Amino acid sequence: MADEDVKAELAALRAEVAALVEDRRQDAERRESPPPEGSPASVLSVDEAHEGFVGQVQEIIELLEHEIKETPVVAGIAGFVAGVVVGRLLR
Repeated sequence: MADEDVKAELAALRAEVAALVEDRRQDAERRESPPPEGSPASVLSVDEAHEGFVGQVQEIIELLEHEIKETPVVAGIAGFVAGVVVGRLLR
């Protein structure tokens, strides 16, 4: 069950990243048109920050996928149960 929850979360994150990439593409198209006279000069720094954010989100998704593939669910559940049992015994 937890594995499917994580997969659903990954799918949602992928959709968000795709939406962010699309927004960035649209922003780039807007920048190609002549800017209005009162536009701020800090637009490029915002775009750079946006690009860094998208890169970080993609890295997190890749790390989560790797963890899901490498860590068996049963071993995680067994470790959790062992922790609960030891915690109860120490009380």
